[in-house]
Amino acid sequence: MTPNELGFPDLERLRRVLVAIRDMQVASLSKYYDASVKGFAHKLNKKKLSKASTATCVGSLLATRRWDHPTSSPPPWAGTAFELARLLLTSDWKSSELPLDNVFTTAFVLECVTDLGTTLPPNTIEADATCATKVAAATDILQKGVADGSASIQGYPATAYVTQLVVRTLAKRGALEDPTRERVRKWARYEIANQITLLAAESAASDIFQLAYATMLVAKLTDAPAMTPDDARLIRVALEALFAKQLKDGSWPRSQPLFHYPGIGSAYCYEYEMLVQLLQTFQERREPERLLPFLGHLRRSADELPRIAFRLDQHSNGWSSGHHPQLAGPESWSTASVFHFAHALDRLLAEAIRKNIFEYLDIVYAPPTEPSLDPATFAPDFLDGKVWTDDKTALPLKGTVFDSFVRPLADHVREVRSGGQIPETVATSAIFFGPPGTSKTELSDKIAKYIGWPRLTVDPSHIVRNGLDLVQTEANKLFGMLSVAEEIVVLLDEFDELVRERGVSSEVLSRFLTTAMLPKLATIRKRRRIVFIIATNHIETFDIAISRPGRFDLILQIMPPTAEAKLAHWTATRDHLLNDLKIPRDFVEEHIEGLTYEEFKLIEPKLRAASADDALKILAAQHARSTLQMPHVVTEDSTKTWHDISVEQRSRVRLP
Repeated sequence: MTPNELGFPDLERLRRVLVAIRDMQVASLSKYYDASVKGFAHKLNKKKLSKASTATCVGSLLATRRWDHPTSSPPPWAGTAFELARLLLTSDWKSSELPLDNVFTTAFVLECVTDLGTTLPPNTIEADATCATKVAAATDILQKGVADGSASIQGYPATAYVTQLVVRTLAKRGALEDPTRERVRKWARYEIANQITLLAAESAASDIFQLAYATMLVAKLTDAPAMTPDDARLIRVALEALFAKQLKDGSWPRSQPLFHYPGIGSAYCYEYEMLVQLLQTFQERREPERLLPFLGHLRRSADELPRIAFRLDQHSNGWSSGHHPQLAGPESWSTASVFHFAHALDRLLAEAIRKNIFEYLDIVYAPPTEPSLDPATFAPDFLDGKVWTDDKTALPLKGTVFDSFVRPLADHVREVRSGGQIPETVATSAIFFGPPGTSKTELSDKIAKYIGWPRLTVDPSHIVRNGLDLVQTEANKLFGMLSVAEEIVVLLDEFDELVRERGVSSEVLSRFLTTAMLPKLATIRKRRRIVFIIATNHIETFDIAISRPGRFDLILQIMPPTAEAKLAHWTATRDHLLNDLKIPRDFVEEHIEGLTYEEFKLIEPKLRAASADDALKILAAQHARSTLQMPHVVTEDSTKTWHDISVEQRSRVRLP
């Protein structure tokens, strides 16, 4: 294992480090907030709003979902989004004696206003005439500032840092014009090649931050379909060069000056601000795999944070960029960047954990995708059945699953991706029960595909692979891993013989769920970041502690598709039976209603070519040997069939 190939214990430890840092965010940034200036100061105890610092703090708090922190004591900035946006827009766009309307300050102002707008009803800021005029003016400044393909300040050479700041701000507003986009992309490609050459030559003119931000620009401005193999190689080589220059303390050699603050000194790039943008770039592209090879380097940067922190009090820390030693103490913007970095790295860590779990179970992994927004795309080829909520009321299976489970999940999966959780009002766990062959496993796959999460199927072979003596150990390890996972649909399949009433079965495996899974299930439910489904043929022998309310949100009986659904799917066979052979529809439906999909599929070609007499015999024979007509041998009363038991078990159905 190389330093960058972290095992699961390493991933867990790194997450604990990040959690400890992130928990201090609101308390720490509150130290820099002053209600009298309605924003964040650059340094502690200074009542002067800093536009760039405020923008960085706001961006950090919004990214981590802590701008309107849901606590009993709201943060001091809660509810001030519009007021702050208007203040920034109507102020002079300059910072520390930089020229008025410079692209650096203007970009930070417009980005902050755009970010604040996401917390308000649509177009709230633009509905204010003054704000709308200022937004248009700021957009025009930035568009002109980057029109030739790069941006600079004070006559300094164009920098990838300032260019990336301007580009990402315009992109957020949908105001990055196509010709400019292509010019910036070409300029950034040249800068990557130039910096790689300078680094190879060990030139003092090399700038690792110029390389980093140029790489972000190429990645951001190259649409996935247009990403050529050469583009991909260029990005990979650039990232390798970037992390190869990382120092032992997790930092990088100082960049060339970006510009000069009169009276303060030169401005430089800051490692953690750079890492935030790097992580976000590939998170937005849904390409975390490009950064996973460098997770060990990123851990080095994270591990250094507690050692270089300023302890403000018991509940808050601060960090300094170190750019201006004469200004002692931490700064708000560098502190906000650290918290933002901890959050962004945690998002990459979630991908690493997810991938690690699939590899541990030797299951092919595919990362999460976008959820579907069209109800018509949910399980279009899945034949519908019925869900009986009592002896007289039947609901359509697909509609019930979609309305009570799938649609609410799809509406909230993006919150999990950004580090949040699914609301408690939304079901995240289910038990699907019913006779064998009723497509319970397939239904779970349809759910996973619709919400865009990979399905992880866990079967008994995963639990017993190290022997019966280690079943408990293996189960504890697996469910421990699942308890910290995100964006996975977990399916426990074929565990019917393992889940028995405690005290009834003496088998070692029979209790593994109740002893290993139930404690972890409480954690899984509390975190609300994965979907958990159990598919079983034998709900009647399910441990009460598992199936009782509070453990699973949804318990559904999955029965064979209806006769109507089968006939609608196999139209040629339907027409042959009903129209050509004149077999009564009632007879056909009676004999195929209880057939599973595979049972009907098996006889369908024969029916399509059969005579009337042969068709009647085929239907009668298949009905007689169907699963629903077979003895339900698990019960003491072996005279009962699967159909009899299924009718009795309708009372076990539970909807959210």
